[in-house]
Amino acid sequence: MEEKQLYGALTVYRERGAYLRRLEQFEKAKAAYDEAYNNVSDDVRLLIGRSQVCADAVQPAQAYSDAELALKLEPHNMNARNMQARAMYTMSDFERSVVMNYRGARHRRQPPYFIEGINQGLETIQDCIGVNAGTVMLDFLPLIKQMEARAGSFDDDEPRKQLHVSRIPKPERKKKLTQMEARKHLTLARVLAMKYLGPMAYDKFFLQGLTEDERLKSANSAGSIALKTIVNEALRSLSKRQDMLRSQRPYYTIKLAEKAESKHQDKYKEAVLIKEREIGARTSERLLKQIEKSLRENRIMDLIAQAERMQMFLDVKTPRTLPDKETYTDRLYRAVGEGYLAQHRLSYTLSERGNRRRIAFLMGLPVGRPKSFDSVMANYPYKFIDIKQATAKVKATLEMCENSTMKCWLMYELARLLCTQKNYALAKFYAKRCQREAQEISNVTWWLNGCFVLMSGDMQQGNSNEVRIQVVEAYEFSKKMQDPERVQAFLAKCAEMAAETVTADERKAIIQRERQIVSVMDEGQAVETQVLFKRMSTVPPGRRFAVLPRKPEAVATQAERKRRRQRGLSVIPGPERTLPPSPKSDTLGFQIFDL
Repeated sequence: MEEKQLYGALTVYRERGAYLRRLEQFEKAKAAYDEAYNNVSDDVRLLIGRSQVCADAVQPAQAYSDAELALKLEPHNMNARNMQARAMYTMSDFERSVVMNYRGARHRRQPPYFIEGINQGLETIQDCIGVNAGTVMLDFLPLIKQMEARAGSFDDDEPRKQLHVSRIPKPERKKKLTQMEARKHLTLARVLAMKYLGPMAYDKFFLQGLTEDERLKSANSAGSIALKTIVNEALRSLSKRQDMLRSQRPYYTIKLAEKAESKHQDKYKEAVLIKEREIGARTSERLLKQIEKSLRENRIMDLIAQAERMQMFLDVKTPRTLPDKETYTDRLYRAVGEGYLAQHRLSYTLSERGNRRRIAFLMGLPVGRPKSFDSVMANYPYKFIDIKQATAKVKATLEMCENSTMKCWLMYELARLLCTQKNYALAKFYAKRCQREAQEISNVTWWLNGCFVLMSGDMQQGNSNEVRIQVVEAYEFSKKMQDPERVQAFLAKCAEMAAETVTADERKAIIQRERQIVSVMDEGQAVETQVLFKRMSTVPPGRRFAVLPRKPEAVATQAERKRRRQRGLSVIPGPERTLPPSPKSDTLGFQIFDL
């Protein structure tokens, strides 16, 4: 059965769209107008109303096409002509909009839609290239010369003859922004949004942060997709509105208007800047005192949390609002380095087993459940985050970092995260870079921290020789510290533990090796090999074929029968021997029976 068509559908949907447009619900209004258009496509009021909705929703192309359709149906309709001029103005075609408004003003003076359009268009043209723009070419002449010098003597539009064409395609490399350039771009983007959008700029900032928010990804995939669509559409609408407003009044016009402010305004801005600098310096000192207090009390977890809070505070500051930002950053990460190094200490209240457990915990070795309280393990700065996401974030920050002490921290953190992921080669690379950077700025603390990351990776792999070499090097380097005894005692204990032979559980490595062997085989061979491996696992380790590469075992010095003897067997394997004959008595009729 077909659905019955609504009586008077054109009037119902058209008036519903007009009502929703007055409530500024443009999406629903456009949907109502589209429904009316599907019923009747040659209604002039419908086309003009939909053109108004599209113009208000920053969709000028649709608004212009609807107004043009209405003018084809009624060439002398002044409302349609006004909507066409508005759409041209929204599309940044200001000269043509003024011309169309002049033509409409000849036929209709009241209501003053066309007169307002003329005034608006002329003012916008004056803002772009007229009196309100000022002397743009002279004001920005140094910037124009700088851009020409960067571009060189070649014109971008001029075709260039290639002297040599390589057969190997080379990908275009985009120059990465430094930390200062990225901060300038971010600051300029926020300033432009505030200038053109006003209070709606905060909505744009919120939506930009929401696009990168991990909370949008959930198990409810349909809901996540719907939320992402809403966020992207709202951000697109705001960005398009900002671009439209910027084309109507360029940024150099706003800067010229700001220069014409009174000297009292300049004095007020200077006083605000001085006050902001004082507050920033006071806040930085307060946060640093909290960090130093946590360092003295060996509360490393609180120290790292306070350091992250101070870093967030420094991120929103610029060298203009906080002149000593570099100094505060150096002090912050020197304190963080001291905190990480303070963990590597021995406790004289713990037993020998407790100290060994502490070293194993710090070096990433497997540890059991602690039998007594350990202050280092209790205050260790755990982070319950996705380790791959944290690694990517640290890498992105390291690419834009310019402060040397902060680079040391980032490379140490990256090496530690990679070591946790068992990527020892890359962790060693970043730990060496951390040591090199620390040596350039003569920072013993970060050099030792990088050395401990290297030792952690080597101890996890069982490279005792590498650990011994690093301990000797760190022992000599630690003599530059004021009180090296604590670190030297820790290093001596690390060397002692690394020299001991540790029996490792090879079962996981064996299973992984078996999977790798099976993965390169055919399907039939893979099944047979899996069965073989399963049968091999039931054989005792001494009689089992080695799947993993291992050193040849030393030749046994004990006897062959002793070596072949198995635990729990009363009979020694070997060649079968016959029983001795039973003894016979010399007395006739009497024999000795083995009872």
